Amino acid sequence: MKEYLKTGLILMLYMIIAAFLVAFVYNTVSPFIDEAEFNAKLKAIKYILKDESNNSLVENIPQNSEELQKYIWKDGEETLYKNSANSKILSPVYKFRSEEKDIYILTVTGIGFGGDVTSVVSFIKTDNDLKLNRIEVINYSQETPGLGAKISEEQIKERFFYIPQSGLENEIKVNKDAGKDSDEKNRNEYKKQGIVQTSDVMTGATITPRGVANSLNIAIEYLQKEGVM
Repeated sequence: MKEYLKTGLILMLYMIIAAFLVAFVYNTVSPFIDEAEFNAKLKAIKYILKDESNNSLVENIPQNSEELQKYIWKDGEETLYKNSANSKILSPVYKFRSEEKDIYILTVTGIGFGGDVTSVVSFIKTDNDLKLNRIEVINYSQETPGLGAKISEEQIKERFFYIPQSGLENEIKVNKDAGKDSDEKNRNEYKKQGIVQTSDVMTGATITPRGVANSLNIAIEYLQKEGVM
């Protein structure tokens, strides 16, 4: 009986020590992880705050968290909005104002092949017109290398750039889901219909770009709900 009690106490001591070490490591590493994630997000925001000529849309781009906080438009729980497809709007949403333009920046997620694909996206509002400006994919770690993971490549993510309001109103789809073949000449015309051509650069990978398209659609849905569109 004493041996059982002794063994139990030793195991309990090991568990307490292990729990303490895990907590210590987490508390030590967590701030660095948070900082790295924020820096990645800030870098993405700087990237999507550029126009078609690669010029900055705003004069003063935030350089740190304190400056960025000034532009928070909507804030709250980690997930601000979610739909039946499990696409999400993550908090916060930012709003910039420049030369008669309102620029909305949202962090969105959609379901890819292996899990959530997270992007930071910018929309430009002028008068009664809204267009999708740019996206930056910041998390695609569970997507298949050489297939879905290609979503972060410049030549692919730029397929989602500069979609006019007519395309946003039709709901964004990749060309396979819209029943359209790859057509280099009509790629920009497709965008006016909300169709993003990806099948020629992501052969065999439809689920990941579909997840990105779904995440953009929830962004549009959210902006509509908030009276932007």
